[in-house]
Amino acid sequence: MRIFHRLLVLLSLGITQIPWIKRILRYLASRMVAGLLRLRSRQYPPEEDRVMMVIAPHQDDCTLGCGGLVLCQRLRGQSIHVVYVTDGSGSHPGHPTVPPQELAMLRKQEGLVALRLLGVETPAIHFVGAQDGTLSHLSPDQRSDIISRLRHLLLIVRPDEVLIPFRRDGSSEHEAAFGLFSDALSGIEARPRIFEYLVWSWWNPLRLLPPLISARRVWCFRFCGYEGIKIAALKCYRSQFEPTPPWHEPVLSADFVRLFHRPYEFYLEL
Repeated sequence: MRIFHRLLVLLSLGITQIPWIKRILRYLASRMVAGLLRLRSRQYPPEEDRVMMVIAPHQDDCTLGCGGLVLCQRLRGQSIHVVYVTDGSGSHPGHPTVPPQELAMLRKQEGLVALRLLGVETPAIHFVGAQDGTLSHLSPDQRSDIISRLRHLLLIVRPDEVLIPFRRDGSSEHEAAFGLFSDALSGIEARPRIFEYLVWSWWNPLRLLPPLISARRVWCFRFCGYEGIKIAALKCYRSQFEPTPPWHEPVLSADFVRLFHRPYEFYLEL
């Protein structure tokens, strides 16, 4: 594993500042870790009649990290609820023409349309409404309010399993969302299984080496033949994946988004 770690450091951090070489190195690092995860993984458990809840700190996280699973499970008739924790208003700080309130409305609509493509009905989509960009430094009252909202949803939906971003995913918002969910879950008797999905850790695959060793289980879900629908759902997030004029670059680069065009997803049970 030490050899893999050194090689991933080389690939992830790169040995050059030339952009196209760095893109290739990052891609190779991601593919290498995906191969290691595949060797460690089992096929995602095909149990029936489960209620699933997906917790997404931001509107695009669900589609990026577990869109293939959500789509295929909905096609099987499984009940799936999606919880958006933040309002998405903070993704374009300082933009000269799109204020945060307008951005929040736009991202809410993008999330609804994308989930509709994945088969999730509007009554099963929930918006907690926390201000985007604040999850890692909430006041005690704000934190308590979000935890109460999450606990309320857990008690109403009563999920058998919860999908949530990897607790060390590399995003302060994702890691904070895991902490909020853990606090919301405390005291609830019927505890769901927790599957952690991967988003930003694909951009820095070094973060995935520890769970390769320590995770109780690594699950792989393949959805060959359906990846085009996931890609179509991703394209709904135009505010994130296309430039917002007068800005000339998107918030999330095409290189990052391409990491999620693969016909498989991984989930960790730690």
